[in-house]
Amino acid sequence: MESYKMASVFRALSCKKRFAIVKMLLSQELCVGTIAEKLGASQSSVSQHLRVLRDSGLVTDHRYGYHIHYTANRELLEKVTDNLLEMLSCTDHGDGCSRKGKSCVKEDTA
Repeated sequence: MESYKMASVFRALSCKKRFAIVKMLLSQELCVGTIAEKLGASQSSVSQHLRVLRDSGLVTDHRYGYHIHYTANRELLEKVTDNLLEMLSCTDHGDGCSRKGKSCVKEDTA
């Protein structure tokens, strides 16, 4: 996954309300009104959060008549998780750094 996409996902999840929305949508498909009621937030506020989540790819929407229902994008969340696990499994601990053990900041000797 591209680093800009990962950054977009993390930026979207950095807000606790958006994080809560994604958690809700992992278990069921919901409309804006129901999400707002569960969060104790206004529908316009939730709509703005959903726009950010949709733009990042974390949620998808489906129209049912006049209502739009939202669901979490499990596939994207699994890709993000896989990328994080790959980062954690990295065995290179800086052994290839030519400045290991030395100061990376040039000290002023004046």
